[in-house]
Amino acid sequence: MRVFITGATGFVGRVLVEELSAAGHEVVGLLLPSEPSEALTQGTVVRGDITDAASLAGLCHGCDAVVHLAGAVGYGQSWEACRAVNVRGTRLVAAEAQRAGIRRFVHMSSVCVYGRRVGSVLDEQAPMVEIGDPYGDTKIEAEQCLRELQAAGSLDLTVLRPTVIYGSGDRLFMPKLVENLRGGGACIIGRGDNTVDLVHVRDVAAFLVTVLETPETIGRTFNLNNLSNPTWSEFLTLVARELGLPPPTRRLPYGLAFVVAGAMELVAQLTGKPPKLTRYGVRVIGRQYDYPLAQARALGFTQSVSLEDGVRAWAALALAS
Repeated sequence: MRVFITGATGFVGRVLVEELSAAGHEVVGLLLPSEPSEALTQGTVVRGDITDAASLAGLCHGCDAVVHLAGAVGYGQSWEACRAVNVRGTRLVAAEAQRAGIRRFVHMSSVCVYGRRVGSVLDEQAPMVEIGDPYGDTKIEAEQCLRELQAAGSLDLTVLRPTVIYGSGDRLFMPKLVENLRGGGACIIGRGDNTVDLVHVRDVAAFLVTVLETPETIGRTFNLNNLSNPTWSEFLTLVARELGLPPPTRRLPYGLAFVVAGAMELVAQLTGKPPKLTRYGVRVIGRQYDYPLAQARALGFTQSVSLEDGVRAWAALALAS
């Protein structure tokens, strides 16, 4: 299979390129015009920008499938940037796939589309809920766009909704956590007995390959998360231990943490320095969520990297850098 990948040199993209190549598939990786060719270690390099329709013309011709990974994610993303990349970019990639006669389309979404609701079973049939978050809300718009094309018979769509992805190459979640641990600013939000929602990048990439190779996944959506998760208190203790740091003992009630994070974001806008705590981060780590994995597990999704081993490997790299 010849697979066109947006975000091919990103966190998930790099690992997916390795997994697809190892499985005998051919990769065509989309790189920005400014990226060095060496950023794609295997496969064919093509250059373009998903927000620029003209730059995408003809790039995925001859491919059998598209995996759309590129997106605007992380703290500080404006509504303008998220709409340009997550919504317009998705529309343009899908349109180019249609022009090239490619029906198979796999889209990387997020559990953010459920609106971070507590007390609800957030399986793949749960409604998507906007909460005023640029990333999550524009991911909803992107999914709606693709589902319209699917309903019209234009795409054979599969959507993946992972929790927070971690592992080697992570530049967002783990680095911020380690920064706070090293600076003594880390604390336990809430009671700390809610479970961690993380999934290893290697397991996400492996499942993407499975999806591409399994026609029965067409028209379906899959949550992805660790199969067995520790509590946040346990997780923070594990990370601190691997880094040779004392585990956090201070606790901050969820409501207060949300207010503090909002204040930190306002200060960050004035100073230009990223805040140590964000409302997005508080939502992620401060409450208990329920993301069932029955559909992914039925397709063979497994946890090949335990959270302990994943953290240990990441910490070793962090200490060596």
